[in-house]
Amino acid sequence: MMNYAEIREYVERNNEPCLLPDELDHVAMCLEHVTRWYYEDYPLGDFLTAVVQNNFTEAVLRADDVNIKALKLYVWFLTWNIPGDWRQKAKGVPVDGRW
Repeated sequence: MMNYAEIREYVERNNEPCLLPDELDHVAMCLEHVTRWYYEDYPLGDFLTAVVQNNFTEAVLRADDVNIKALKLYVWFLTWNIPGDWRQKAKGVPVDGRW
């Protein structure tokens, strides 16, 4: 599991949306929440719930000014840094015998 510093570094390396440092901090914090949701059942807010549920329309409608610019970073992070069964978990299907 990646920690905040590793996530922040990942976000900075993949900063194609050209986010400012405080915006990168915000996205890294949100991605840390996603990581904790996957591994620790950390509760997510409406925007991040829409992201992990792969609900593009809802994610766009709930995104703030920073997150709307960072949607690609969220997709990349989920694709490359969270185990592939995150979609099952988001649908409420048990993952490896756990919820």
